[in-house]
Amino acid sequence: VEKAKFLYSAGFFLTVSPESMLTVAKHAAETGKYYMINLAAPFICQFFKDPLLKLFPYVDFIFGNESEARTFAQVQGWETEDTKVIAVKMAALPKASEHAQ
Repeated sequence: VEKAKFLYSAGFFLTVSPESMLTVAKHAAETGKYYMINLAAPFICQFFKDPLLKLFPYVDFIFGNESEARTFAQVQGWETEDTKVIAVKMAALPKASEHAQ
């Protein structure tokens, strides 16, 4: 973790240790590294909404397929299924690190 420039975590890890993910994500932001996650599955967006949102300020790259993005948007109350609009809204969420803008 100390020598890495890019840190990646699968969203499924939210089911076992969201605190660990947040610790690594904060480390990345504090040390100028890039933190990446994937949405993993629609149920992650639904049932792990709060820990996922806690990570978002520290995430530089988000990976997800169309169904995951649409589920994320639905859970957030965004009234759209347009994945381009969802991507722009995700990118506009508050960020903790300068390079995550």
